[in-house]
Amino acid sequence: MKNLLRRSRQWLLRPLAQSLQTQRDDLASFRRHTSALLEDAVRGSATHSLDQLEDMLNRQQLDFTETLERIASERLSFARFGDGEFKSMLRPSYNLRFQPGSPELAAELRSVFTDPHEDSRCLVGFPTLYRDLHWSRVWIDIWPEVRQLIHPSQVFGNAHVSRPILFQTLGGTGVSLWRSVWHGRKVVLVTGKNSRMTLSPELFDNVSEVTRIDSVAVDAFSDLPRVLGKIASFRDKDHLFLIALGPAGTILASKLAKLGEQAIDVGHISDSFETVFQGAEWPEKKPLTR
Repeated sequence: MKNLLRRSRQWLLRPLAQSLQTQRDDLASFRRHTSALLEDAVRGSATHSLDQLEDMLNRQQLDFTETLERIASERLSFARFGDGEFKSMLRPSYNLRFQPGSPELAAELRSVFTDPHEDSRCLVGFPTLYRDLHWSRVWIDIWPEVRQLIHPSQVFGNAHVSRPILFQTLGGTGVSLWRSVWHGRKVVLVTGKNSRMTLSPELFDNVSEVTRIDSVAVDAFSDLPRVLGKIASFRDKDHLFLIALGPAGTILASKLAKLGEQAIDVGHISDSFETVFQGAEWPEKKPLTR
């Protein structure tokens, strides 16, 4: 009797189980189809955005060599924008792991990016064009807003001159181009306390003198007034200021340029050199401090 009841329940429930399985299969198929449509839409949007961006860069961006040659020959300052700087500029609530966002930070970055640049002594660095997944997502998010801020006559340097791609692309020539920027110069290095930034001999043994000014490891933007006070004693003495402070470094390079100094936001240049020539980890994979 019990076996008969069990078989009866199984017989009655089988259509329901089959129906549920069919619904699950249909739902999975729908999700795959929707995902594919969304992926195609994103890919199409990314392609459109990247084509617009590529057109602008072909007209308005210097290549690696031109960027470094102009910085060296004209003694230009250099303020770099990467994805972190753009997001901090456009999204005041956006937080980097070493730089919390704020409306004040966003406004300062916007000022650096949009100030009149004709006859400026500060070259603004714009990222090189990558078409990988990370950068495609970045440009889909920010390009419509960034595009509105770009003046058609503005000339950008290449912000990736301090990244591994420079040394991967140019090899020893990239090292020589950077060394020409500070050859025989007195250098003031401005970076975070216990920063990984070091003046590797292969890059920097041709400077005549080095002084270091430490900011804070996190939220260097809030520390800029104190840092500028420290810098005051080195001004007007033909020093070259090399800065590694994230978005705060972008702002500081611009401020010093307006004061008549040459200041270069070098970012991860030492880590990038070590990545390419010494097999070290990618800069972002390393801890913030030593």
